[in-house]
Amino acid sequence: MGYRRKAVRVRSSGPSVNERLLGVLKLAQRPVLIWVLPTIAFAALCGLGLRWSRYHVLASPRYRVAAPKLTLREPVPAWWDKDIENQINQSCAFANGMSIFNDSVLGKIAEGYRACPWIKEVQWVKKQFPRKVEASVLLRWPAAAVACRTSGGVAYFLVGEDGVRLPKAYGNWPSGLKLPFIQGAKATLPEPGERWSDTSITEAIEIVRLLQSSAVIRKAIHITGVDVSNSDGHNPSRSPFRVLAENNCEIHWGRAPDTEKPGELPVAEKIQKLERFILQGHPTSNRVLSIRFPGAAVVVRRLITDGDNG
Repeated sequence: MGYRRKAVRVRSSGPSVNERLLGVLKLAQRPVLIWVLPTIAFAALCGLGLRWSRYHVLASPRYRVAAPKLTLREPVPAWWDKDIENQINQSCAFANGMSIFNDSVLGKIAEGYRACPWIKEVQWVKKQFPRKVEASVLLRWPAAAVACRTSGGVAYFLVGEDGVRLPKAYGNWPSGLKLPFIQGAKATLPEPGERWSDTSITEAIEIVRLLQSSAVIRKAIHITGVDVSNSDGHNPSRSPFRVLAENNCEIHWGRAPDTEKPGELPVAEKIQKLERFILQGHPTSNRVLSIRFPGAAVVVRRLITDGDNG
């Protein structure tokens, strides 16, 4: 008698191991999703809020700046006038209405000033909340006026000590300007803010500065101009630079300060020579004084008289 093997179906009373593991993973994901989704939504709302707040602040009239207005410290120089002041202020007029919270407002104001020929250097630009901007700048002071022929006759164009043409000209030489004029320049008239290509202009300005650096010379001789028509030395019988002064006085300076010529005195000795001549009590009016070469100053009395003091 044999035994019949009975097939037995085994049913699990619970989930399998794989099913249990998958369930654990699903449960672990639920709190992550619960926290991540609100966080993303909150961040998005914050971003929109910040953007709206920034737009609101930028558009608010309360924070709109007025362009800086120049205040010139005393004493006011003789060449200064309202027209020059307006030119400088107009260079930053575009800043009116910009928000003080605008990241580029300071840089643009500085660029506006630098583009103005009257401004030599921008020292700083800073904000003063809620709607004020302050700046400190150095002006490019005129050192002379260059005489040029125009269609309307001779005009005098202001020039800085660095040879940059300034946007100011005079049809007639104004009394009380207290600046020397430069005549005989060969270069064409540059645009305002550009340098003169004729180096004799900056050389003439330097000669005036050297002479006026001496208190003795400055007190005795009032310089009115410099003739640079022979600055290239094409006429060897004439001084390359001739300094003109009040009371019909003329000083034959010679070569440019930064050049050399055999036999001609260096700058310091020229200054000392003229100082000695003055301190010795010699008259300077209606005189041509040559201080180019060694020895005593060569003096030629001029035929034209104008208040001769000796």
